[in-house]
Amino acid sequence: MGVKENNYLNDNLVVRINKDDLAEFKRKSGGLGKPYQMMTREFVKAFNEGRLRITPTDEQKKGLKIYNQ
Repeated sequence: MGVKENNYLNDNLVVRINKDDLAEFKRKSGGLGKPYQMMTREFVKAFNEGRLRITPTDEQKKGLKIYNQ
């Protein structure tokens, strides 16, 4: 069976991640009834459209320039 050509999905995103974090992400995505790949695409689209908000922890804020001005 060949792979169907999809004009909308025409590039790749490769991300290295801790295996325990990935396993949890897959579990939670599955719990929502969506494959983790689809959830990742939704995160990217939401971020690009300004619909995604990420609140860094206090520890993460220490390393972010925006919080250390």
